[in-house]
Amino acid sequence: MTEDIKTIKSSSMSGYADGFEIPALTMNESLTAMAVKRPDEKALSYYGKDLSYTELQAKIDTCARALVASGVREGDVLALGLPNIPAAVIVFYAANRLGCICNMIHPLSPPRLVGKHLTETDSSFLFIADMAVNKLRPLLEELKGSPKIKDIIICGMADEAPAWKQPFFKLQLRKNKAEKDLLAGTTSWKTFLKKAESVRVTPARSKDHKSVCAYLHSGGTTSEPKTIMLSDYNFNAIAYQANQLLGYPLSAPVPSGKSMITVLPLFHGFGLCIGMHTCLINDIKVYLLPRFSAKAVADLFKHRQANYICGVPTLYEALSKAEAMQNTDLSCLEAAFCGGDSLTPELKDRFDKFLADHGSKSKLREGYGLTETVTVCSVMPDKYSDRNGIGLPLSNIRMKIINSESRETLPANEIGEICVSGPTTMLGYLNDETATSHAIVTHEDGLDWVETGDIGYQDEEAFFHFKGRLKRTLKVSGIPVFPKEIEELISGLPQVRYVAAIGIPHPYKMTVVKVFVVAHEGADPEELEQDIIRLCKSSLIAHAVPQEIEFRDSLPQTLVGKIDVKLLEAEEAARQTKVEKQSAVSGQ
Repeated sequence: MTEDIKTIKSSSMSGYADGFEIPALTMNESLTAMAVKRPDEKALSYYGKDLSYTELQAKIDTCARALVASGVREGDVLALGLPNIPAAVIVFYAANRLGCICNMIHPLSPPRLVGKHLTETDSSFLFIADMAVNKLRPLLEELKGSPKIKDIIICGMADEAPAWKQPFFKLQLRKNKAEKDLLAGTTSWKTFLKKAESVRVTPARSKDHKSVCAYLHSGGTTSEPKTIMLSDYNFNAIAYQANQLLGYPLSAPVPSGKSMITVLPLFHGFGLCIGMHTCLINDIKVYLLPRFSAKAVADLFKHRQANYICGVPTLYEALSKAEAMQNTDLSCLEAAFCGGDSLTPELKDRFDKFLADHGSKSKLREGYGLTETVTVCSVMPDKYSDRNGIGLPLSNIRMKIINSESRETLPANEIGEICVSGPTTMLGYLNDETATSHAIVTHEDGLDWVETGDIGYQDEEAFFHFKGRLKRTLKVSGIPVFPKEIEELISGLPQVRYVAAIGIPHPYKMTVVKVFVVAHEGADPEELEQDIIRLCKSSLIAHAVPQEIEFRDSLPQTLVGKIDVKLLEAEEAARQTKVEKQSAVSGQ
C-alpha cells in the first residue's frame, strides 16, 4: 500500500499522468500515422539536407521492397552496425514494416564482438558503414563464406548528404579505402535499393505490436554483454508521452516546428527511442549527427535554432568547454536531457549556469533508465528542473526502492535497489532464461519488476536519486562503501574534471578505495591531492576515504561514453599481479 501511495503522489506532483492507453500500433504504423497528418513537415535532416515525412516514407517503402527482393522474410534478423545516418533510420522502419527484428550493433565494435552479436542473434543480413569496412576485414572475409549471412550491404556516409558535405566523406573514405577484394561479395546501398524495382507490393506484417522488434545489447561494464529483446509496445510506451517529457500536458500535442539534435547513437536505447522514434512520431524534426562534434552541435543551435538535445554527462562537459559553443546563442534551447550515467551536482550546476549565460531558460534535466526498460523510466519534470536527482516515474511506470535480500520496500531516504515495473519492461534476454528470471521478478504485489542492480533512494517528497551500481558496492573491513558517493563528492572540487573510484586489495582490510582523477588544466596535483583527502575525511566515513589517488590525463570510456570502471579495475588487477610477481622474484 505504501508503494501505491508513493506512485500516486509522484504522478500528481510531476504532472505526469497516472496512465494512458498506449496505441496498439507498430513503430512503423506510428510513423505512418504522423506522415498522414503532416506529410510536408520536415522529419529528418542530415547535414542540412532535409527529408519530409512523405519523402522519408517513400524511402522506407523502397527499402522494404528491396529487402523483400533480397529474400528477407518476416521474423528475419537484420544487423545494423550503422552510425546516425539516414540509412539507419530507413532500414529500421522498413524492417519493422515487414515484421523483421533489427539487431542494433555499435558501428565501432571490434570484429570479435560484431561476430558474437551476429551469431547469438542468428542475423541473416548485415548493414555497415563504408568507413568501418577495413576495421571489420577479418570478420567480413569470414562472413562472405558463411551460408548464414545472405548479404552484406555497405552504406555510404555520403549517401543522403548534401553536395557540399560529400567531398569531405569521400576524402575520409579515401584515407580508409577498402581493397576491391574485400568489397567483392558485398552490395552497395545504391545497388541494394535498385532491387526494389522487381517488387511492387510488400507483404503485410502478421506479428503484433507486442512481439520482439529489436535486439539491443547491454553495455557489459559489469558483466558480459547480454542481448535484450524489446517490442514495439515497449518503445511506444515512452514515445507517446513525449509531450510530458517536454513539459506539455499529455492531452496536448507537441507544438509543430520543434527539433531535436540526435547525437546519441541509434544502437543505444536512449538514442533509438528518444532521439529517433519519439521525435518522428511526434512531429519533432531529427537532426542526425553520426559523430559528436561540438562545432556541429553549435552550428545547429546557431543556424537551425534546435530546441532539444539529449546527452550523457561527458557530452555536456565537452560542450561547456568547447570554443565553438562560447559565443553561441542558446535561447532556442527549451530542454536538455541527461542520462546514460550519473550526473554530478557539480556538473549540473555548472552547465545550468552555462545555459543561463548563453540565453537559455532551460536547465539540465537528469533522467534514469536502462536498456532492459528501453531507456528512460523517470525524469526530472521541467518545473522541478533546479533539483538534483533522477526525478519521477513517467506515466504507466512504477518505481520503488527495496532491500535486495528481503525485497521489502524501503522507507524514504533509505538506500536500496531500484526496481521498475510497467509497459517498457523488456521481453527478456535472448536465449538466457536464467538471467531473465533474475532480472524480472514477480513481487508480492503480483507485478513483474525489473530488479535493476542499481542503488538509490526515494526522498520524502517522492523524488528518486541514483547512487550507483549495486555490484560496485565495496566492502572495506566489512563496511559497505559506495564509489558513486565518493565520485560525486570529489567531482564537486572545481579543479576536478573526471573522477572514478574503485576497490583495490589490502592485506587486512581486504579492500580499500582508490580514485583516479583527471584534473582541469593548471591544477597542482599535490595541492589537489591534499584537498581531496581533506574533503573526504571531513565528509565520508573513514572506510570510504581513498587510500590511493592516481592522476591521469584521461579515463577510459565505454562505447556509449561512460567511464569504463571495469577496465580500470582490470588494469589495476594486472598491475597488482605484476607487482606480486616482481616481489616473488626479488624474494627468491
